[in-house]
Amino acid sequence: MGAGLDRDPPMPLLPLTLLRAFAALVLCAPAAAAQGTAPRPGDQKAPAKTSSDKAAGDRAAGGPVIGCTSLANLRSLLRSTGEDRAAALAIVSDPKSDLGCSPVDRAAVTEVADHLALNGRAYDCLALKGTAVCHWTVAGAVTPAARPAARPARGKEAPGKGAPGR
Repeated sequence: MGAGLDRDPPMPLLPLTLLRAFAALVLCAPAAAAQGTAPRPGDQKAPAKTSSDKAAGDRAAGGPVIGCTSLANLRSLLRSTGEDRAAALAIVSDPKSDLGCSPVDRAAVTEVADHLALNGRAYDCLALKGTAVCHWTVAGAVTPAARPAARPARGKEAPGKGAPGR
């Protein structure tokens, strides 16, 4: 007999690769699901004044709101300025600043496209007129203008207005 015919054929690589991918998914899923739900040891504590308190003050003042296309850049900016809105606005207004952040015109906000809570802080991603990229800001800093309520579709009865017994 030939020298190479004694061995079993090698196991195909596809099942082994799938097994490894499945194991990685199972091991990483709990960590991904827990992201942003509870503070971990070593995380910075939330400031005494909550973001909703600051946002209410910003809305009342009508001052500019900073929006960043990258949530990481917004968080870095806020961390480096110690949550000081005036200092953050000065950095963003600098033409040499390369953070992808800019003051957001409140009138340009069409809706809150996304909302995220991360390490005890909440953030909104705002959809703006004239751009398809949402801009991250501290949650509640801007509320989009209320749109009129949608009319019910023709030919369909409003809930509770149908014939009895149906």
